[in-house]
Amino acid sequence: MPLFIYFLITIYSLLPGTVMANTAMITYGYIEKATLLDNNVTLSAKLDTGAKSASLNATQIKEIDKNGKTYLSFVVPTKEGDKHFECEYIGKINIKNRAEEKQASKLFRYFVKRPVVLMNVRLGAKTQKIRVNLTNRKHFIYPMLLGREAIIAFNGQVNPKERYVQSKKAVKKS
Repeated sequence: MPLFIYFLITIYSLLPGTVMANTAMITYGYIEKATLLDNNVTLSAKLDTGAKSASLNATQIKEIDKNGKTYLSFVVPTKEGDKHFECEYIGKINIKNRAEEKQASKLFRYFVKRPVVLMNVRLGAKTQKIRVNLTNRKHFIYPMLLGREAIIAFNGQVNPKERYVQSKKAVKKS
């Protein structure tokens, strides 16, 4: 029976359009350039397999109604100036609050709720619509963090010894 299952999996993987047909992982460095396509803003992003979700430095976050749907209006500070975004709001996420967690006992954890939006992001040559939580990251080195959910969406694996792997590949192609 196991040989038969192996045979079926092999045949299935050869069919066009199957998930298994194109499973080559893309290697990213632990720091990469990510482009927020809605405003063509490129920033450095840290790829962190220890984090679950993606996070973006954002200020002036406000809920707005657009054609009967809830969106969030927010500003992303960049070196070139503040960039205004309006993205579809999909809810809130609980994130461990590290500052309070240090003071709390191990039996009780503190969480903060952060708003989450859908954003079109390009990482290397690949584009995905991913969930991104919005928060003030001004005390962090990188304005964007891409956690496991985003890394999986980009079919990625992270080489912690490398930085800007995909940016270097793009320069070589030019």
